[in-house]
Amino acid sequence: MYVVVVATALSTWTVLLAAAASHSIARISSSKPRSAWLPIASCVPIVVFGSLQEHDPYALAATFACLALIVGAVADARTGYLFDAITLPAAVVTATLAVAAGCASEATAGVILLVGIFGAVAVLSRGHAIGLGDVKAMYAIGAGFGPAKAIVVLFAASVSGLAVTALARCFERRGIPGCREIRFGPYLAIGSSLALIAGDRIVHGTLGL
Repeated sequence: MYVVVVATALSTWTVLLAAAASHSIARISSSKPRSAWLPIASCVPIVVFGSLQEHDPYALAATFACLALIVGAVADARTGYLFDAITLPAAVVTATLAVAAGCASEATAGVILLVGIFGAVAVLSRGHAIGLGDVKAMYAIGAGFGPAKAIVVLFAASVSGLAVTALARCFERRGIPGCREIRFGPYLAIGSSLALIAGDRIVHGTLGL
């Protein structure tokens, strides 16, 4: 019964976020509204994984955050924006789930760490190094994953982003059009998926925390 309820909640959450993304994309671009529904198929493995985390209630918060980042990544890739319609509900829901799981202190530490650091970077760089949408997404990551796993998210996102950027520049030098602008949303989705699936093993095994 637990698995059915959680899987239903996660699926509903994904559909609502995809609808919000579709609406936001349609408002600022000529993209077809249905384009943002693509995350639903890619989120299925995450939904299944999250629904099986009965032994770890805090993992549910991370799963909701991960789903929001995956949907947000599609919008970011298409428009260059992480919309408030995705990041703000994600922040509220993940924080609520973290508190309900009895992990308020861990969630608070994660939020202070990520939002503090990246908020300062956004202000000091006047939005050139990182956008406010990314900073708002950091709230959901910090609340959903806590400080230790959030570091895993950021490390994986940074490595994947640098790798793709280097590959794109290599293609450009060969005369193949590449991507000059780094949109961090897709890489945050990659990092959060890795942290959700293997975060415990990385934190406790590799990092020894």
